[in-house]
Amino acid sequence: MNLKRKQYAAAVLFLIPAAAIFILFFYVPFLQSIYYSFTDWTGVGRPKFTGWTNYAYLWKDPHMTDGLLNSLKMAAFGLVVQNPLALLAAVLLNRQFRTGSFIRTSFYLPVVVSLVVASVVWGQMLQYDGFINAVLGRFGLESVAEDWLGNVRTSFPAIILLTQWQAIGYCAIIYLAGLQAIPQDMYEAAEIEGARGFSLFRRITLPMLMPAVTIVLFLTVVGALKMFDLPYILTNGGPGTSSYTLFLAVYNAAFKDNNYGYATAGGIVLAIFIVIVSIAQLSATRRKEVEL
Repeated sequence: MNLKRKQYAAAVLFLIPAAAIFILFFYVPFLQSIYYSFTDWTGVGRPKFTGWTNYAYLWKDPHMTDGLLNSLKMAAFGLVVQNPLALLAAVLLNRQFRTGSFIRTSFYLPVVVSLVVASVVWGQMLQYDGFINAVLGRFGLESVAEDWLGNVRTSFPAIILLTQWQAIGYCAIIYLAGLQAIPQDMYEAAEIEGARGFSLFRRITLPMLMPAVTIVLFLTVVGALKMFDLPYILTNGGPGTSSYTLFLAVYNAAFKDNNYGYATAGGIVLAIFIVIVSIAQLSATRRKEVEL
């Protein structure tokens, strides 16, 4: 056996334990999940094969359909509102001023706060007798006061806005890192050529920032489709199904209704949906990077 074959054999030998663990804890459960999604199973006993029944019912279940619709709304809001605001904040934070480090740290501070703690605090503030309505009352706006999380019209919009409290700061820091990586001599050369203001942003900043845009858009879309913590802690999907997300619907089907076969079918559909949307988004933004 020559040296190259010995090195190859040694590499394979070292990879076997890691590959075995990966197969045992990823591929085996994944294949089992595919099987369970075609069964009626409560988590104990022998699963009863039911064919495509679970998948057919997914599109009739209001928890799943409303959850999917709300997840898409959250993703759309993140793309249309959250990302432009984060980019604007990053551009402003990238300027040189005396308290810049303090303001950047303050802007990022919500990201390091535990989402569970933040949910509990905001839940108290959004109650009918909470801080938000007390402030409105101080300004003579008692008629605007609501039980923000207990009203069908306001529960999910309130949750969407709460996600921005953390997400904008997180995305802004990624954009800020991208902005600081742009060479200053490119701006100087563009200014010599007569570029000013928004023209500089359109011709220099945005093209050079596209890798950061790709990352932020990916995190925004996947994060919205996987949203679970806030609606679970604040409303558990209520009132009715007004603040359900698809991830929460899958969780409740499994651990509240003990319908693990149906929940697994929902989880697989969610995973497939995330993969499709992610591939479409990444291919579109990466193609833009190449073009620019």
